[in-house]
Amino acid sequence: MAQLQADEMLYIPNRRRLTHDRLDAGNGQQVLHLFYGEVELIFDEPDIAPLGEKLLQVEQFQASDAMAWSDGAPHSWDKIRDLLEALIEQRVLRRVSDAPTGRTTVSYPERLGEVPAGREPLTFSAHDNRCPVLTEQAFGRAFALSNLEVVVPVYRVAHPALDGDGRQVGENNVAPRTLFLDLPTVRKQCQYAGSRYQNELPMNVTAMKAMARQWPDLLSLTEQFRKAFLARMPPRTPGVLTAGELHMMVVCTLASVGYVLVRGTHPVPNGELDNGLAAMFRLIDGVRLVTNDLVRDAPEQPVTAQTIMDYAERHAVFHGPHGVCAGPPALINEYLQVLTGAAPAPIEAQPDIAARLGDLDAALDYGLLGQRVESVVRFLGATQGLLHERLRAAFAGHPPRTALQECVEAPIDVAHYPLLRDDFPLAETYQREIKLSRWLFARIGEAFPGTPQGTSLDELAKLDPAEQATSQRRLAEFFAHGLPGDKVVAEPLCGELAGVAASAFALERRCLRVVEREQAMLNQRLRRPDHPLTGTDLAVFTRPRNGPPLAETLARGLGVSVTSDSASTVLGYGESNLTLKD
Repeated sequence: MAQLQADEMLYIPNRRRLTHDRLDAGNGQQVLHLFYGEVELIFDEPDIAPLGEKLLQVEQFQASDAMAWSDGAPHSWDKIRDLLEALIEQRVLRRVSDAPTGRTTVSYPERLGEVPAGREPLTFSAHDNRCPVLTEQAFGRAFALSNLEVVVPVYRVAHPALDGDGRQVGENNVAPRTLFLDLPTVRKQCQYAGSRYQNELPMNVTAMKAMARQWPDLLSLTEQFRKAFLARMPPRTPGVLTAGELHMMVVCTLASVGYVLVRGTHPVPNGELDNGLAAMFRLIDGVRLVTNDLVRDAPEQPVTAQTIMDYAERHAVFHGPHGVCAGPPALINEYLQVLTGAAPAPIEAQPDIAARLGDLDAALDYGLLGQRVESVVRFLGATQGLLHERLRAAFAGHPPRTALQECVEAPIDVAHYPLLRDDFPLAETYQREIKLSRWLFARIGEAFPGTPQGTSLDELAKLDPAEQATSQRRLAEFFAHGLPGDKVVAEPLCGELAGVAASAFALERRCLRVVEREQAMLNQRLRRPDHPLTGTDLAVFTRPRNGPPLAETLARGLGVSVTSDSASTVLGYGESNLTLKD
């Protein structure tokens, strides 16, 4: 980039993309934050704060003018040039001389081009026995419908389903992608003010028009579900909704749409899903993206419609991998007001939410128990991740290098594990996941008084010290004497590996028992049969989010096979084997 000259004219391209807020710096001082797409500018130094304020006011300016944007003496040209050049590099500013000439029209194809022609419209359903086939194709392992929620979170179960208009409920964000249909869709560049204004990715006009046709009903169904949910799980502080409470309600709303598809009796056929339920799902699925982050920061923090809107703007939540949110700001605000209970719906839609769902109480239970299942599996995956980090620390720099050490020290990042959250260091990511899982498991347990569901996750996962000592000793003997000479693990690594393995496998068995219990209650509400689970089943969910389970590390690094269920863990190598039980 050529050095900026003092007489050059600058402007803010896509001016309506620029938004701002004044946030507490932690000392009671309000600091200006400017948001431009995914760029956040923080003016926390008193001498440059006036520059930020001026950028909110001007459309175009000469570079040297910014020297006077000060509450005291003018800035030096060298300082201002560096600041302005940094903004040019971030594409917040542009030279007028570089401005495009003429008006360009942006067009988008009807399809994303991701799907082979002729893909059959399929979804998770109790109508047929396709769930094992569909999960095998999507995840590499077959799951019976009675255990679908172990691998597909309840808020995604309805994603591939077709509504009465022949549109998939998840639109362009359908997961798993093996069920995405890539249907013809009208897409246009967004012209709404804010972070998504004239973004390179389009908005889905087809979905927006479909929801606009049902807007009053959509608001009413949202209000009806909110009232039913809060009657079941009242806020701890009357009149105040927290991030955690809103998140649970949002997930239950999404799960209720999946409920009608996968319940054991009278499931709704694919293509016959009520359009009101489908629209309710599509709109609230965007809110989940916000609450999913807010609940990880502080589940007890109060939230409002404005909180959600501001967070979405600041953190680019309106942006997705295939497009941006299509909702007009005024309608988004109206919807969030109804969702949070700050304003009433304009009508009382009929049929009501209970009639459309068939059994509202069972749908609520499905959403709550499904979140409990997910919290247990996430707890297991994050705890296994911490144990893996313990092994990594033990092996670091330890000679000689072995295949096991290569496996232990292999990178754990998004490139290898695509669903891993990477906004914090790895160990902190695991700890935050464990903390949230504990909170969700306990809070949702309050909806099931007098049942085992009320037990805390820590109590259910508590390991017996005497059993652990015995298991660690037997594992150490196996690693030291049950393997051929070139595979034997020597001290001090053998003792550490045995300690990690004893904890990991005991925790896995306990979590399997908890998940099977929660799934049994969930299946009872949906009138579906039960099916046992294994450690390999849970690993389908945890591996892409947390890194390799210990069974995989032992198989690749030592050639040791591991099979586990809720009762036992069996390790094997040739003629040697070891069975661990509680």
